[in-house]
Formats: sequence, structure tokens, C-alpha cells
Amino acid sequence: MRVLTEIVATLSHLPGVVVAMVVGANDGLIVETTGIKGANGDQDPRKHTAALGAYLYAKATRAADAARLGTPAFMRLEAEQGHICVVGAGEVVLVTIVTPDANLGRVRLDMMNAARGDL
Repeated sequence: MRVLTEIVATLSHLPGVVVAMVVGANDGLIVETTGIKGANGDQDPRKHTAALGAYLYAKATRAADAARLGTPAFMRLEAEQGHICVVGAGEVVLVTIVTPDANLGRVRLDMMNAARGDL
């Protein structure tokens, strides 16, 4: 569990990362998370939205499999006010919510390194 805490802490310190989470790949339950920057208590809906990243990743994995592309390496949902980034890591997925001005290359690199155990 300490490793997950370190991963989440490291990702949360990247500029533009609003929240970083480790979520169960099969059930979408939050395993480890940071506090949400600028949020008031645990009522921020972004926490639940980020947990849905596991569900989106599962759907993308099925689509990639059907297209015979293999397992997705990185998934990014781009919206008007930011991005949800997801990387699979076996039984869990790493999920971040980032601001529109975040360095997405750095977020992607650090998330993928963490998923490989290189963080």
C-alpha cells in the first residue's frame, strides 16, 4: 500500500494535476487518492468522475481488443475544462484529472513509468 501512496503523491505534485488516484480495474473502487486541489471536503464530484476512468478504460480495452490492437497504453479524455488520463497497471488503473494547461507529455510519461514500476 505504501507504493500506491507514493505513486499517487508523486503524480499529484505534477503541475496541473488536480487529483491522482489508483482505482480497482474490475470494480472501479478507489484504492488510493490524493485530496482534490481547490475542493471543499469529500463532496467534490470529480472524485467519483475519476473513478469512472476505470470503466472507460475497460471499454477502451474491449474496443482495442476487438480491433486487434492489443491493450491500450494510455487513454485521455479531453474536455473543455481539462482532461482525464488513465493508464492500466494490472489489477488497478492510474487515473488523473488535469487542467487544460497541464503538460500532458509529462503526465503521460510519469503515469506510464508508475504503471511499469519505474516511478
